[in-house]
Amino acid sequence: MMDRFGRRVTYLRVSLTNRCQLHCSYCTLPEEPSTVMRPDEVATLIEVAARRLGFRKVRLTGGEPTLRRDLPDVVRRLVALPGIREVALTTNGMLLERRAEELKAAGLRTVNVSIDSLDPERFRELTGGGDLATVLAGLKAARQVGIERRKVNCVLLGGVNEQEIDAFLELSAQEGVEVRFIEHMPMDEARLSAWKVEPRAVLERLARGRTLVPLAATQDGGPAERFAVGEARVGFIHAMSNPFCDRCNRLRITAEGKIRSCLLSGGEVDLLAAIRSGLPPAQIEARLVELFEQAADAKPPIYDHLAGGAIKMRAIGG
Repeated sequence: MMDRFGRRVTYLRVSLTNRCQLHCSYCTLPEEPSTVMRPDEVATLIEVAARRLGFRKVRLTGGEPTLRRDLPDVVRRLVALPGIREVALTTNGMLLERRAEELKAAGLRTVNVSIDSLDPERFRELTGGGDLATVLAGLKAARQVGIERRKVNCVLLGGVNEQEIDAFLELSAQEGVEVRFIEHMPMDEARLSAWKVEPRAVLERLARGRTLVPLAATQDGGPAERFAVGEARVGFIHAMSNPFCDRCNRLRITAEGKIRSCLLSGGEVDLLAAIRSGLPPAQIEARLVELFEQAADAKPPIYDHLAGGAIKMRAIGG
């Protein structure tokens, strides 16, 4: 599907819940659980998006998606859909060790685990009670059961974790994971200057005394600037200091079944209401296509940061 600026939109990020057992420093405060889509409803949305509009990749997010007991059912339905090349999962990793085997059996081949510090006490503070050993055990379990593509997401926080680069390089080499260093995106006005760190400066520091070999962009156009550093693999995503809006290929479906055209700005259209409208299937499909196209055309040429006020990250699955 092409938007009005000629960008090919092929990637859906689907939040399955706004619940999370952690309380990360840069995330919004917990909210009451919202009405969420059933596995068959998620599958209906993605089937129409793939068959009618050419969507090829789906990432399941939250909140924390592993809190849903029916997560394997969602994965199983999506990997079976014609046209879908990849179904990925982003998780905090707290339940990954116990769920890795069933998710692999369901067809999951890609998992991103959020780890913002490799210091146990700092990790506990950043996550509001998370246990680093449990998360690392989940990462190892994903490898052991054969989940092929494993990545670690690390949000760079100035004055907090930018000195842990070497430790993350070691983790990458030892565990065979790619580490993605992500520029912090303030979710409300009060945090605009908090934890600011320039990813380019981190990249320059990383290059001192090391050889960085640029890696090709991944299929479906991910935004990371990727490098091999010896046996390690790293990527940098700097949406604030170097926006990638000109090649953005994604839409986001919130936990309530609404499309958000852009993470930081853009209106929403209600897909779940269409599915539950009681109309005949053909009319529901036509309405879904219309709403997807409407959402794509609402994508801004470049985001207007916080134009709509504070962002509820738990619901839209950054």
